[in-house]
Amino acid sequence: MIFKSLHNKLLKKKIENSLIKLSNQRRFKPNPIKTLGCIVDPSFPVSVDKFIELSNSLGLKEKDFKIITFQENKNTFNVFSNMNMTPECVSFSGNLNGKDSLEFISFEFDLLINFFRSNNFLILLSSKTNAKFRVGFESVDSKLNDLIFSEKIKNFLDFKLELIKYLKLIK
Repeated sequence: MIFKSLHNKLLKKKIENSLIKLSNQRRFKPNPIKTLGCIVDPSFPVSVDKFIELSNSLGLKEKDFKIITFQENKNTFNVFSNMNMTPECVSFSGNLNGKDSLEFISFEFDLLINFFRSNNFLILLSSKTNAKFRVGFESVDSKLNDLIFSEKIKNFLDFKLELIKYLKLIK
């Protein structure tokens, strides 16, 4: 119990420091968007095909698109994505150490979609990801995302349509 509490404090401190660094960066929406990264909590009722359709709508090819998902338990088989992150992918001191998470943050993305509610592991992953422009939901720290959507969006199609609309408006 004490170790879990200490681990959580160290993780939150890592996130805090990462978000401070992130807020000091100059971020902008590239035109056109050439690479897309998605960090997804598979507890949302959406399939990977929807993200592929979104990337196609943005004119991207499969090689320009990466998706990583979160699994609470590493023994749970996840067919959502071939890149996965579990709590074990974060060291005791709050550093990323999982193969997939380290691979994901090695890419540079023009657009990063944070498709999750508040989750410290995914916030850490996102804050460490090299992205020029970030999109996410209001339940996550506002320093993480440049474009923030309401949690009231009921389905992925509404999210996709709103995202494309706002991406066209932002120069």
